[in-house]
Amino acid sequence: MDEFFDDPAGTIETYVIPEVAAEPHMFNDAARQPFEMPIAPNAGVSLVSAEQQKRRDKLRELEDERLKQIREKDQEERIQKQQRKEKAQQYLLQFQTQLKSDIQARKDANKQTQELRSQNKSEYKNSWDKIASNIALKDGEYPGEKDVTKMRQAILNKRKDLTK
Repeated sequence: MDEFFDDPAGTIETYVIPEVAAEPHMFNDAARQPFEMPIAPNAGVSLVSAEQQKRRDKLRELEDERLKQIREKDQEERIQKQQRKEKAQQYLLQFQTQLKSDIQARKDANKQTQELRSQNKSEYKNSWDKIASNIALKDGEYPGEKDVTKMRQAILNKRKDLTK
């Protein structure tokens, strides 16, 4: 294998030229420093004319006025938003108090109807007594034209059976 890598022409010798080795490299520390050229501000060269400067000032004034209007509009919107929030809070408070009073009124009404039902319930011993109290038991009391004597008799018999 060593024979494969051997150069048939012989070995190559390298020489260092002493003059080139002594010269400084092209990229030394001085070459790496940034290039600085002193530029004096307003060194007699005017890049902007007086007319252009007036135009810029006018545009700047217009921009400032526009920003001022935007800030004022934003402030007005914030005030209006705050007013709407306060109005909504007042409405919500009023709504809640109205709702509570309505609920309390319904509770009171329900209690009264419940008491009336319990009084009516205790008035009759059984349900047939209540039914009998709602019908006309005498012959001359019934305002209708049909004959309901058999039904009247059946209800009275049932009431008698339950009361025994």
